[in-house]
Amino acid sequence: ASRGWGRRRLQPERPCGRGGRAPQVGAELAVPSGGAMQGDGAAAAAGADASFHHEIAVMIDQLRHDDIQCRLHSVKNLGTIATALGEERTREELLPFLQEIVDDDDEFLIAMAGQLRNGVSWVGGPAYAHALTGPLEDLCNVEEISVRECATEALRSLAEQMSPEQVSRHFCALIARLAAHDWYTSRISVCSLFSAALPKVGQAKQDDLLKTYFRLCSDDTPMVRRQAANVLGSVAEVLNQDLMHEELRQAFEKLATEEQDSVRILAIKNCIALGRLKDSPDWQGQIIPVMKACAEDKSWRVRYMMADNVQQLCEVFRSKATSAVLPLYLRLLSDQEVEVRMIAAARIAAVSAFNPTKEFLEALVPAMEKLTLPREHSNHVRASLAGSVLGLTPIFGSKLTVDYLINIFLTLIRDESPEVRLRLIGTLGELSSVVGVETLSQSLLPSIKELGKDRQWRVRLAVIECMPSLAKYLGEAEFTKELSHLFTLWLVDPVFSVRDAAAANFRRLLEVLGQVWCEANVIPQLQDVLAHKNYLFRISAMLCTSTLAEIAAAPFLENHLVPMVVRMASDPVPNVRFNAAKTIQAMQKAPAAAGAAKEALTQCLRQLLNDGDPDVKFFAQRAMSDTSAPS
Repeated sequence: ASRGWGRRRLQPERPCGRGGRAPQVGAELAVPSGGAMQGDGAAAAAGADASFHHEIAVMIDQLRHDDIQCRLHSVKNLGTIATALGEERTREELLPFLQEIVDDDDEFLIAMAGQLRNGVSWVGGPAYAHALTGPLEDLCNVEEISVRECATEALRSLAEQMSPEQVSRHFCALIARLAAHDWYTSRISVCSLFSAALPKVGQAKQDDLLKTYFRLCSDDTPMVRRQAANVLGSVAEVLNQDLMHEELRQAFEKLATEEQDSVRILAIKNCIALGRLKDSPDWQGQIIPVMKACAEDKSWRVRYMMADNVQQLCEVFRSKATSAVLPLYLRLLSDQEVEVRMIAAARIAAVSAFNPTKEFLEALVPAMEKLTLPREHSNHVRASLAGSVLGLTPIFGSKLTVDYLINIFLTLIRDESPEVRLRLIGTLGELSSVVGVETLSQSLLPSIKELGKDRQWRVRLAVIECMPSLAKYLGEAEFTKELSHLFTLWLVDPVFSVRDAAAANFRRLLEVLGQVWCEANVIPQLQDVLAHKNYLFRISAMLCTSTLAEIAAAPFLENHLVPMVVRMASDPVPNVRFNAAKTIQAMQKAPAAAGAAKEALTQCLRQLLNDGDPDVKFFAQRAMSDTSAPS
């Protein structure tokens, strides 16, 4: 009640806050007392001021409310509260109060950390930024990891705004307290703060901070050692002295031989981080033995990390990639664990880009052959290989692809697992762009034609998606000869998604092969399907006319597509007729729909308006309204 504020206490809306008593701090942050105001204007201003401060007092009081939503609303308005209190009272009263209420729900604490991160202006600018670290230090001690992460990110942000003197005096003291805390969560949190403090302090303080960090690297708790290993790269990046780098390398080697695999799993990440510091052969030569040990580690999770990050390792150790990294990778392709083989197979194309030579391909092919049937029994490994193997074709070129890789493609495309076949088909475009038409026709087309009739509908769907790219590379004549017979099969497929994809496929084929080809090869097949006894297939054929109309020229639309729709408007099945109305509605928006074509479609709609089926009349009326609406 000091510092010019009146002693009148504002009562909270609820008589008791969390904990069974009204929050005293909230009550004390009441309306300020001022000199007597004169006149009606002064009275009105005083009333408005009192109302505003009443709202602030209520928000402060609700920071301890029983309802989490009330508490969240208040904590998200800490900026408003701090502005009303002023800089001095925020530092001396509001922030200590926040330290008293850190025993709250995680959502509340995360919101508090986010607000404090942006609170430098509340306390008087960067000169007082250290005042905000009190509540954040307490948040670094809580058990929930998401709260601690938000608190450490806020502290790192504040450290950037502090002066070197503030960091040396206040931030380093905070690091020392957290690092010496009995509870392991504090020691985990402090690991993330070293890289924020080290660039802003002098040599002596840097030495002290590094001693503290190295002590955490040998902490009794594995989770603390894991976090120390996790931040080793960021600590190394902010140091610029060779002596310190050498000390970090020694800590790195110790963590890489840690008995807990949850710590060793981070060794590959640190190999990459330390390798990027200096590209000298001597420095990188000291890191490569650790990488080799990870590739042979007894824990499959460590070997998995090696296989997963092999591309970055090749980039960092580029001069030694061929001699040191790639042999380890080839060994991982034959690892005893499924998960390791799966991730290694997924990285084949990325790794091959570093050594696109015939010699490497000759070493790689036997390892890939072991990942196909009958030697590889895991569908997941074979699917991973199928998804990446076609990425090799642009790397090695047409000749090496035909000589070495084509047999692997043919084996995978006939795999018994639909997942494997599906993954390979999804990347066929890459193969089509590299191998010649003759190879594509002789080796792969027979398999593609079989997959177009595959028992798994998703495989058939994937083959449909490849048709435009195959048409582009095969050419009109070869494509029509080999694959056009599949169109009718897809239009009468029992699965709607396949029929719908076939309709969309015709539109893309029209773009690639042109209108003349479409007239000769697509229209006859559509007319046959329009006469099918199953009304669902007749509807599918009619959907094709709608997609083709989007890009068709006016003569094509008028001579072929409109007559088909008009014919279906007289179909005996109501479902076909109301789909005809929907198709007309779509076709009338086509750029080529004008003149005689538009008149024929409108006349057909008038006919459907008198239909005896209510659904047909509804869709016809909607189409007619859409047609008559102003554009």
